[in-house]
Amino acid sequence: MKKIILIATCALNFSACARMDIAVNWADTFIAGRVDDYFDISSEQSKNLKKSLQGDFKKIKTDVLPQWIDSAKQLEKDVASNSLDEQKVHTAFDLVMSNVEHFTSHFSRTAVDFIASTDGDQLSYFQKSFKEKNEDDLKDIRSKKYEKNQKKRYFKYFEMFIGDLSKEQSALIEKHLQESPYPAELKIKNREHVFQVFMQKRAHPEELKNFVAQFSQQPDAFNLPEYNEAVKKYQVRLKSLLTQVLTTLSPAQKKELCDNLLEKVAQLEKIRGRS
Repeated sequence: MKKIILIATCALNFSACARMDIAVNWADTFIAGRVDDYFDISSEQSKNLKKSLQGDFKKIKTDVLPQWIDSAKQLEKDVASNSLDEQKVHTAFDLVMSNVEHFTSHFSRTAVDFIASTDGDQLSYFQKSFKEKNEDDLKDIRSKKYEKNQKKRYFKYFEMFIGDLSKEQSALIEKHLQESPYPAELKIKNREHVFQVFMQKRAHPEELKNFVAQFSQQPDAFNLPEYNEAVKKYQVRLKSLLTQVLTTLSPAQKKELCDNLLEKVAQLEKIRGRS
């Protein structure tokens, strides 16, 4: 189901900025807990979901982690040798986006098996909880605090990897936030659109399973065209921001970034060693 896939992706996104070994080790429990929030699942469903997720993450350790490790090592070398340029930043960014876009496919079988195990009451529970979550998210986006929180988030992630920002770098981020905000409201509208497609399949179990399988393999195919276009434009501008910041690093920022990349590599290799 879509929520399993998105929650799994969020778990890995979290791991990219925290202790990855801890995040991955607890990912199955975290995801099962979040799925329970949306579906009110039984203990047997939770057990089966965790077991299936453990298999998914084991495969990810074998098939995906080596690519992440090589990419991080190459980026660290480029930064350390002062050879990081616009093209290399673009290559690294495109690789990350490609991994994100295809990441859901690793959970396809788990999502299909889970949705096949749900009953009518659980799907009704999901419909209610989904509506409440969407309404809460929309209120948050329209609140006065939203832009302020987005700004904090951007600065937090940049500073987490490269340390203190220069005035020029801070100004670039401020400009990006003002001129190229993420299409958050359109994302909510798109989420509702995909949800309605899902619910249309509710009365036909095989069609529902086929939808979940197809969605996990190619989620963009079910999006509103205007949302896909807006996200592409946003990514182009985000790539430009990253390029401008990463190609103007001070010596201290380069050291900070290299240290952080090497730390992430060590964590990834530790995770891979447990597969």
